[in-house]
Amino acid sequence: MNPRTRRVALHAIAAIAVLASLDALAHSYTGLYGWAVHHRLSGWQAVSWPAEIDVFLLVGELALYVAYLDMWPLWQRVWPWVTAIVGLVVSVAGNVGHIEPMPGLAVTLTDRLTAAASPIAAFAGLMIGLLVLKMSRDRPSAQEPVSRPLNVAAPQAGDALLEEAVRIIGEAQANGERVSQRALAARLREHGHRFSNAELSRLAAGAGTVRDPRAA
Repeated sequence: MNPRTRRVALHAIAAIAVLASLDALAHSYTGLYGWAVHHRLSGWQAVSWPAEIDVFLLVGELALYVAYLDMWPLWQRVWPWVTAIVGLVVSVAGNVGHIEPMPGLAVTLTDRLTAAASPIAAFAGLMIGLLVLKMSRDRPSAQEPVSRPLNVAAPQAGDALLEEAVRIIGEAQANGERVSQRALAARLREHGHRFSNAELSRLAAGAGTVRDPRAA
């Protein structure tokens, strides 16, 4: 696929997903507002209470987006996931809980599923939209290969760890980023590599990182 066409398609998918999420959040807000009014909140308290719930879903997903872009270690991604999922669960509970039976009719499972659909759709839409934007930024096309870091000699055959370090630095430079020695160590460890401090210094020198004395 033509790189420009691919990029336009990915951005269109992301835009549609985010717009759908905003629509779903509006429905979720209405449901949570109904819950607040039913539970003795009124005025500005009823108006602002829904935001106290869905904000955790939004903040959690945006934090996950940053985590994937910056390649946070897995353990640092736990709290964004927890925040987003807790926000989703509480939002679903509030939307489902505000459903009241109509005269002569009991609340059905379909009614509850309909109410739960809004926060779930918002969560899914934001996740898809943000990940597609990440793909459009991070994934080089076949016609746009990632270049090797400037002024770095090609690694010798068989030096897989140095090759991995050079690849990480090359991708960062392609995105206009600078990777410190400490950041390089974190990304290599995230990929399952183990090495000594002396080996890290050799890798940093060979891959062209920004010197960071805290890396050890």
